[in-house]
This record gives sequence, C-alpha cells and structure tokens, in this order.
Amino acid sequence: MVIRDNEPPSSSYHTPTYSTREIEYQFHTFDQPWHNRVHDDDVAGLPSPYPSASYWLQDTEESRRLENYRSTLPLPRSADTVIIGSGITGAFAAWFLLEATGGVPLGHTPLSSATSTAAAGQQQQRQRQQQTQQLISDSSSPPSVLMLEARQPCSGATGRNGGHCQPLIYSSSSETAEFELATYDFIKGFVEEHGLEEVVDWKTLKTVHGYLTGEVWEGAKGLVEALPEGLRKEVDLVDAETKGEGGETLRDLRVPGVKGAVVQKRAASLWPYKLVAWVLERLIQKYPIPPPAVPGAEGVRKKDGRKGGFNLQSNTAVTDLHQASDGRWLVRTSRDGVPIWANRVLLATNGYTSKLLPKMKDLIVPVRSQVAALRPPRYPPTSPTGKGKEKGKVAELEYSYAFVSEEKFPRDEYLIQRPLSSGGELIYGGARSHADAKAVGVWQDDDVERGVATYLRQNLAPYPLDLSIDKTGAVPSQTPKDGDETTELKATYQWTGIMGFSRDASPWVGNVPESLGGGENLFVCGGYTGHGMPQAALAARMVVEEILGRKVRDDGLELPREMRLTEERVNWVRENTKTLKEQQEAPGWSATMPELLGATERRA
Repeated sequence: MVIRDNEPPSSSYHTPTYSTREIEYQFHTFDQPWHNRVHDDDVAGLPSPYPSASYWLQDTEESRRLENYRSTLPLPRSADTVIIGSGITGAFAAWFLLEATGGVPLGHTPLSSATSTAAAGQQQQRQRQQQTQQLISDSSSPPSVLMLEARQPCSGATGRNGGHCQPLIYSSSSETAEFELATYDFIKGFVEEHGLEEVVDWKTLKTVHGYLTGEVWEGAKGLVEALPEGLRKEVDLVDAETKGEGGETLRDLRVPGVKGAVVQKRAASLWPYKLVAWVLERLIQKYPIPPPAVPGAEGVRKKDGRKGGFNLQSNTAVTDLHQASDGRWLVRTSRDGVPIWANRVLLATNGYTSKLLPKMKDLIVPVRSQVAALRPPRYPPTSPTGKGKEKGKVAELEYSYAFVSEEKFPRDEYLIQRPLSSGGELIYGGARSHADAKAVGVWQDDDVERGVATYLRQNLAPYPLDLSIDKTGAVPSQTPKDGDETTELKATYQWTGIMGFSRDASPWVGNVPESLGGGENLFVCGGYTGHGMPQAALAARMVVEEILGRKVRDDGLELPREMRLTEERVNWVRENTKTLKEQQEAPGWSATMPELLGATERRA
C-alpha cells in the first residue's frame, strides 16, 4: 500500500496543485539571485524545494502515481543498501542490484583488518550502537534497497535535461566511446524488450553536430579523421564540399549556414522521466516491502517469510553521512534526527555530491543548465487572430542537433523535437556563455536567467537551423546571425537543471576512499559533465558489480579507466588539471563541447 504525505491511505491519485510562486516559475523568467551561488566553501546545498517547472515533469499519469511517493509511512531505521538519488543512475543501480540478488539482502560486510584497528573507546562505542539497534523495531524486515530522494522522484538532472541519448564518439577516448555506444544499445534494447517505445516516446535517429566557426570545425574534423576504423564508421563528415554517406548536403541536414557538420549514426530522443518512472514502478511492483509482523495466536509475532524489498522515500533529503566503527553507515535525513543504519551507501547525487562529500567539491562541481520548450513556426504562418491555425504545417525534423562555436559568446546548444502528434515542440537548451559566470557553481534550479532564456527563444531559426517545410530557409548571408524579436519563438516551458561537471570531464565511479571523506561500503557514481544519458545506466551497473564483487552479465563490459575512482586518478587530476573555476576565468573558456575537444586532445 502506498501512503502519501497528508493523505489518508485510501486517497486516490489527484492532480497536483501549484502555488502562485510555482506558477510564476513556469511562465516567467527571473535574474539569478545571489543565493544561487555555491557557499563560501564551494560546497553544494540541498536541492531547492521550489524548482522551476520542467517540460518533462508536467502533470502525467506517471507523475501522479509517483507524486510524494513513500513505500512506507515511517522511514525505515535500517537498510541493506541505501541509494541516494532517484534519477537514471539511482534507478538503474537499484535495477541491476535487485535483479542480481533477487531482492535478497547482501548483509553486512565488516571493515577489513587494515581499517579496523581497535582504539580504547571503540568497544564502548560498539556497545552503544548495539543498544541503539535494539531500539529499532523489528516489526518489518529492513529493505534490501532504500532509495532516498530529496524531492519528487527523478526531479533532478534526468528530469530536467534535453531529452537526448547520444554517444559522443569523437571527443572521447576510444574506451569511453565504446562504453557510451554500449550504454546507448543497452537503453535502446531495454526500451524494446519491455515494449516502452510509445511509453517513453523513444525515437531512433541520427544526430547532427553543426560547427559554426572554422576553428572548431577543423578541430572536430581532425578528431573524426583520427578515429580507429571501428568508430570511424559511426560518424559522417559533411561540409560545402563533402556529402554524407547517403548523399546528404548541409541543406539536407537543415544547417546550410554552418562551416561543417558531424553526423553521428546512433542517437535517440525520448522522455527521460518516463523511462526512470517505469523502472521505479516496476521495482516497486516486483520487490514489494513485506507487511509488518502481526501478533500470532499465542502472542508470537509472525512474518510472511519475505525479506528485503524496494523502498522509495520521496521528500527525504539526506543531510549527513557518518561511518560507524563496524563499517556500517549512519544516514541522517531532513525528516528527523534518527539515523538510518545502512550496510552500504551509493551516492547517485551528481551535481549535489559535494553536499555529502565536501572533499570532492573540486572534482564534481554543480553547473546549471537551461532549457526551453519552443513552439515551432507554422507554414503558412497563422493569422494574427489565431484563425487558420489548423492550416499551418510544422516541419518534422529527421535529426537531433547540437550547435558549436568558439566566439565571444561560444555556442553550445542542443535540440530535439517532440512528436508532431503532441505539437512538435522543440526542446532547445544550452547557451551557458550568456549566463552569469557561465553558471559554474550554481546548485539551485529554482529560477531561469533572463538573458539565457531570451537567447534561446531568439537564436534557433532561421540560423543555425532551417525550420522551413521544404528546407529552403535563409542562410547567414541573407539573415543576421544574432536573433531578435523577429526570430523569437514562443516558449511553453523554460527551466533549469543542475549538472555535475567533472574536473577532468569524466565521471567518478566506484568506492570513495577515506581521503575524500569515504571509506569501505560507500560508493559514488556521478560527474557526467552534462552527458549522463549515454553513460549513467551502465556506469550504475559497473558500480553495482563493484558492490557485489562479481559480474552481473557475461558480456565483457568494463568500466573505462578514465571513469574509475582511484586515489591515483584524484592525485593526477589535482596536479595536472585546473579547477573549473580557474578554467572559467581563462579567456574564451566555455566548459562546453570546444572545451571537451581540447580535453580529449590533452588526454591523447
């Protein structure tokens, strides 16, 4: 039975209501307030309780079913594995862990002898812990997996992104590129295996990376041409002199004004929240929480024999982690001061990781992204009165897009189109070069920046993207490159989300060493640098395999070396890589695709 805050157990689902402030967030834009910057010590705060309204988090059947979801009204006082975060990383980590164990708890792994040297007061501390544990009711078995989410399920980066799933083949190491292709194939196969194509609006397509300035185009082209044969066949180069594999020209790709385009052959668009929501609901159904024990005929408490299960707790922010002397972790939340005892903990917190691991504040930095859902132009245009709207047609895009330049304001935009059946809205994000300090260090997603919002609305068509029905739109020689009111598209949603930028542009996956505030049985999986969809699902599998100490599938997949969290990597990064703040202050820095291109060259 599902119990929700402030609802009787028998209450049915309802349409959520919004406060005046929440409505303002959806339909208006605000300048970024000072309090959105990181704290003085550069540590992220907790997710904002009033986030901006994301297109993906609008009122749907899935969002109503999971709204304020809590598997049990009381917060469990112990759990086998606690996963903090309910986005794509947390959801698939729970999926792989529960599928591998059948929902059976792994049990407690004591500290190794190397880290469990006895101190004079430790025996007394253990006795106090045992006494505390005796106070915890045994009315129900601790869950195998307890997932704690600060807000609504999947309301962080996964529920606030651009709707892409595209491997970035040519600006990564070959090992990472192969891993991203494997992740894309896994998600595509997962969607098909479970018949979710219509549920999550999955659309398989190619993606076009349009380079607007010559320098970055030459750099991208050089990286593509240097790819090994197996990866080179995944990518096409198109410019004024070179056509694509199928004879496509830049005009065919709807980017007639760019210097050149990289066409990646494996990509997709989807509704990310609905994918994660399906996974969470499936886990809730397949691994239910055992009912509480009941008094037997002779006063003996009986249970139904089930153990573990999957317990999801919304609106439960984790405020502190502390390791006990026996290796277990004490997890404190915003709901009360009583800790949850966990045999192990996985942080799937991405941009918010430094809140719980302050010593990782320079390795995973919150960076705010901004996205808009734009109504595409109709041809012929509708009349000023709105009459004849049904006669206007909307161009149907065959590709997803990214636009890159290195100018005074470097471009780093990305775009997908929603199905025409739902209006064909254009999900367009990026433009961080127009944000205050490029939004580096911003950890709150409760507002949008006016300058970024205006830029996104005005700078999509006709340049760099041709949205005409017959692909005969103007090119830069016929229209100004900088948009204005005449090129502005109407936004139905404008929102922000918090990414976790890695100092060396690769995720951090694995056991957290003591030097970073961790220890045995504490794991992290995050720092995707705005590129989580083609990395997170299988990165979650890799960290689950580290937890289990064995493979969950015999397919030979390995975690790329540059994603592994080791003290050696931490030391190398700190000695050889500037902090994100220092990179931001460098001339022309953008922490976007051009920066990633440069990072790839440095790693080569």
